[in-house]
Amino acid sequence: MEEVGEVLLTFLVLSVVFEVALTPLFNWRMYLIHLEGKGWKTPIVIGLALLVFWGYNMDIIYDLLTALGYEVSKGFGGQMLTALLIAGGSSGILEIFRKLNIREDAVSRQQRTIDARGPGVG
Repeated sequence: MEEVGEVLLTFLVLSVVFEVALTPLFNWRMYLIHLEGKGWKTPIVIGLALLVFWGYNMDIIYDLLTALGYEVSKGFGGQMLTALLIAGGSSGILEIFRKLNIREDAVSRQQRTIDARGPGVG
């Protein structure tokens, strides 16, 4: 179970790293004006996570199943699922940040988007 805990801790750390690393992009005025609220955030996180995991040959699913005693092989499917988990995990971490008042809520973010776009822009 110690190995499982290490894998889950790795997952938590990677989720936080992805959330913090992408915050400047998602707070960038150009992103707010052109892409906020249009469904691009999740595909960006998944794509970047997949590139990182593929490039570093990381597979949290493989690590977790191996820690649980299963014999599996590393592969693209596990890396893709890992990228999806990190994308979903960063949302979970974001929710924790919101509850701890470390990060703004959706209403505040939406108001900033409206302010960034200016009057009359939808």
